[in-house]
Amino acid sequence: DSWHLNLYYVLKEDTPLVKAGTILGFDQLLLAATVSGQEAVTEKSNVSSEDDQRKSNPPEILENQTTIVIAGDNYTYTFNKLTGAFDRIVVNQISRLEKPLEFNIWRAPADNDRNIVHEWKKAGYDRAMTRVYETAVTAEPGETLIRCRMAIHAIQIQHILDMDVTWTILENGTLDVNIAAVRNTQLPFLPRFGLRLFPPKDYDRVTYLGYGPYESYIDKRQASRFGKFTANVADMYVDYIKPQEHGSRFGCESVTLISRIQGQLTVTPPSQIPGQLTTASGQTFSFNASCYSQEELQTKGHNFELEKGDCAVLCVDYKMSGVGSNSCGPRLMEKYQLKEQEINFRIRLEFQ
Repeated sequence: DSWHLNLYYVLKEDTPLVKAGTILGFDQLLLAATVSGQEAVTEKSNVSSEDDQRKSNPPEILENQTTIVIAGDNYTYTFNKLTGAFDRIVVNQISRLEKPLEFNIWRAPADNDRNIVHEWKKAGYDRAMTRVYETAVTAEPGETLIRCRMAIHAIQIQHILDMDVTWTILENGTLDVNIAAVRNTQLPFLPRFGLRLFPPKDYDRVTYLGYGPYESYIDKRQASRFGKFTANVADMYVDYIKPQEHGSRFGCESVTLISRIQGQLTVTPPSQIPGQLTTASGQTFSFNASCYSQEELQTKGHNFELEKGDCAVLCVDYKMSGVGSNSCGPRLMEKYQLKEQEINFRIRLEFQ
């Protein structure tokens, strides 16, 4: 939980162009924040010993050369050993993916990317794929772990990222992912790094705790404030004449994608230090929810040519590089570039 003070500057008297009462600007002050998790610890201490002894049935694990299927009481996960990610996620008998989950480093180039995009494409970022070298699955009390040693690369180009990835499936179907990645510093900074999910298209409403209500990036958020916001996925589209990257939300602590008929998907960072008072609530992330894939955005020359896909698109990013001003201004400042050598990204996916 966090506490902010919002100060709004309101016009006192009418002017020839602006009416009294118009909000002219705002400031937001972060007073304090608490990493979530303390309440959960307290509640657990009050659970009866009878509840503590109640255990779910251990999951059934079926493995062959290319897949691992983990079936629990209320979920079935199908893991692809060639991609290091999940092809299918079924929780409470509802399929939560229309297409396989992906690792994602690309974005539809923005107008301000017109120079750096040539370096990105030369490095193969637009055609990157994953390669898995080792996979191991283990069942432990209350959870199943899949560990992968893998890389993101483009054909005939050196590795972009080397990664150790651990997927943890909890007994209720909640999915945690822990990614420890090392970036190849001989290549240019990354457009983004994270996961891309393809829920059914009826997941069309979103609630998030982060910088909104407008699109916000690490270098473009002065018009946004931190808070809890709700929107339709279709309304998060920003109608640029030439389709491009848009609609990201920066500094998020949680996002919930809601279906009218199939429940919801909530993304949060796993709790880090329960109850500790800090100036920030642990690791935050960026996200983008859209009716359009990045492939659709980058291949269409005009906004009226866009066609909505057969599913929603949810990008959950460790970080998105800033959008800058390099169409007619200076190159993106280094402090806004995703160029760190070591990346540690932990995220939780909960299905209801």
